[in-house]
Amino acid sequence: VKRIHEYKRQLLNILGIVYRYKKMKEMSPEERNAEFVPRVCILGGKAFATYVQAKRIVKLVNDVGAVINHDPDIGDLLK
Repeated sequence: VKRIHEYKRQLLNILGIVYRYKKMKEMSPEERNAEFVPRVCILGGKAFATYVQAKRIVKLVNDVGAVINHDPDIGDLLK
């Protein structure tokens, strides 16, 4: 686990997960099951106490995870 920084790939990774989620939501359930295999995305990191932007990235990761994990349409295809 490393520190979260604006210039590292953590933000790019979470945006990729959001993109995948949006693509899945646009498809019918049959298309989703045919095109996607189940995937679990794990992001780990910590933010320095005074680094506001890094804290926002951590909050974004938590919020995206909460939305995706509680979506019954996606089920176990993305966690």
